[in-house]
Amino acid sequence: MKKILLMTAAMVTMSGLFAKKVKFQVDMTGKTISSNGVHIAGNFQKAAGASDNWKPSETAMTNGGSGNIYSVIVDIPAKAVYEFKFINDNNWGPGEEAIPAISKVESAANGGNNGNRWIYIDSLKNDTTILPAILFGGVAPAGKMALRFAVDLAKESSVNASGVFIAGNFQGANGASGDWKPNETKMSNLYGNNKVYEYIAYVDTTAGVEFKYLNGNAWGPAEESIPSSCQKGGGNSNRFYQATSTSTALGKICFGSCSACTTAPIPTYALTFQVDMSSSNCDGGFDSVTVTGAGAKLTGFGAGFKMNQVGTSGIYALTINGLDSGEAKFKFRFHKNGNTNWEAGSDRVLALAKNDTVKLTCFGSRVEGPCPSKPATSKITFIVDFTAAGAPTPASKIYIIGDFTKPQWQAGAVEMIQIAGKPGIYSASFDSICPGKISYKFTNGDANQKANEEDFDSLNRSCLEPNGIGGFNRSYVRTVASPVTISYQFSKCIAGYTSVSEAAFASQVTLYPNPTNDFSVLAFNDRSNSHNVTILDLAGKTIRTYNNYELATLKIERNELKAGIYFVNVVNSDNQSATMKLMIQE
Repeated sequence: MKKILLMTAAMVTMSGLFAKKVKFQVDMTGKTISSNGVHIAGNFQKAAGASDNWKPSETAMTNGGSGNIYSVIVDIPAKAVYEFKFINDNNWGPGEEAIPAISKVESAANGGNNGNRWIYIDSLKNDTTILPAILFGGVAPAGKMALRFAVDLAKESSVNASGVFIAGNFQGANGASGDWKPNETKMSNLYGNNKVYEYIAYVDTTAGVEFKYLNGNAWGPAEESIPSSCQKGGGNSNRFYQATSTSTALGKICFGSCSACTTAPIPTYALTFQVDMSSSNCDGGFDSVTVTGAGAKLTGFGAGFKMNQVGTSGIYALTINGLDSGEAKFKFRFHKNGNTNWEAGSDRVLALAKNDTVKLTCFGSRVEGPCPSKPATSKITFIVDFTAAGAPTPASKIYIIGDFTKPQWQAGAVEMIQIAGKPGIYSASFDSICPGKISYKFTNGDANQKANEEDFDSLNRSCLEPNGIGGFNRSYVRTVASPVTISYQFSKCIAGYTSVSEAAFASQVTLYPNPTNDFSVLAFNDRSNSHNVTILDLAGKTIRTYNNYELATLKIERNELKAGIYFVNVVNSDNQSATMKLMIQE
């Protein structure tokens, strides 16, 4: 009894010293339990009160009535990697488990030689870290698969003092407080003679796993820039792995690359950035225009670099030296009255293989060439319709967010008002919108909650553009200074409620033949005195205009129009508008 009391006192002292409880678990399903019980041995045992490490008889695991799960809680220091094995006995020999390759310290990625299991204990919270119940001799808990990640930082000048982390959509199911937490899933460098960092996650066998590596523990300069060839795609810039029933060790890749690190140094080049700001100059100039991008050398989409106006033009330019070859990802911004205004659309990407210059485009556009002429400021009324079948129930407040408000997006959210006598239909009007192209979105409730934003399926995205962070926004190109009404069903590219007169106008304008390979005729049956007609390409660039056209029909010759889809926007003298698609065939 005295000996037991002394041991208990020692363990209490140990617990107070380290204040970190860790619960190891093993699933013994299908195993005949040894009469000597189930044990765990590892390099943590002495710290937890055993006589030494790797003692197979001194750390017994117990079945707490939870099926075939055996567990033990120990007090050990955090911020350390621990090695261990489960034993269906109290001695080395036939009872010790055979550990699968994917679960061993050694791996093809790190080139080591160590056959034990391993775990990194990161938490310093005064709680219990509960490790998953891995199948005895297996790689993962029952019904799950193991996914081992490995990233090599050999080409990075230094490893951040806070460590190397992984963030993704699997974190919440692996002990983090949620998904996409940049500071909660630290990777382990298991051999100090290299810069390879690894982590094992347990995921569902049908999971689509998205992730990113970070040289540090915060979004921004620490996160890697992922080349498009190993992104998920479809506007999603994350790495992706489709899980199956087979546990997998992903091949070691170089940080910010799609392949292993090479021994040769990465070539660097100078890149000249340029952008035409003419379409966005709505406040008498800018306080500044900046370019920022992925990777530390472009400030990780952070502070960025101030660009210089070229003479008195609307073009801004800047040359940055010493950028790594490969994909350069970047975006332009302008700053006015303390507000930072990001251009719409996905990240710009340039394959940098020499000293190069970015092709001139308009701010927010990806079409080569200067900005098209921007019309004078105009009134735009936005309408969102919740009355269609399958639409969500409207929240108490509906908002519109976009890049044309001051400040932009969530910070400048504008509440929409229900149209009188039209439950489920909301509108908001802006009297003097200035930019030539705008991006926006509706939210069903608090605009600061991402879950309230429109969520578009993959079936119809004709009114959308990628937002650069894996989602989509609505977009609209202003072609006339006349008032315009834009109406959509919530989360769809399907027209929503319009007034009787607007609906009548849309039905009174016809375009035929469509598709065509020669010409089309635009017929006006609305009895208006004149019409303004604008033809735009898919990028929103104005191809042709017909102003104050007074005849009843307009013949649109193909001429230089290439095969593809175009938009035909019509506004009559009563400020009613309609937009149609025109398809040109070979």
